[in-house]
Amino acid sequence: MYQRNDHPISRFTLKPTVILFAFILLLISIVSCKKEKGINQLDWQNESLSLTSEICKKFRECADSEWKTIPENLKKFTEGRLDETNCQKRFRESNAYKLIGSNPLEIQTIYNQCHKELISMSCKDLQSGKMETISSCVSFQKIQNR
Repeated sequence: MYQRNDHPISRFTLKPTVILFAFILLLISIVSCKKEKGINQLDWQNESLSLTSEICKKFRECADSEWKTIPENLKKFTEGRLDETNCQKRFRESNAYKLIGSNPLEIQTIYNQCHKELISMSCKDLQSGKMETISSCVSFQKIQNR
């Protein structure tokens, strides 16, 4: 007769259970690591939303003269993205707003520098893509994409 530990089925049912349990633990740790909450710093959040609002306003103003050349389906999409409410809503979900992806002071400094450069640019410069030559904006984009 088989003893309880020697039964062939008991050997196989334990392994899938252990593997499943290990997989679930791994999955939970991956999901919890991906959802960084960031730093809740009210002064920065208010300041960054104000800066973001100014940047979106600048892009809206620069886009107004070009609306005639944008296809209708893209026009609605672009207007929606640049709308102040949507612009700030999207920013609230960003790494910069949550101070994730780099040193918090570095994020704040880079965003302030990028904002200053963007606001001082002409619409013609923005439309020609000169924003991509501003080192602080390039650095900021890298933080946002992490």
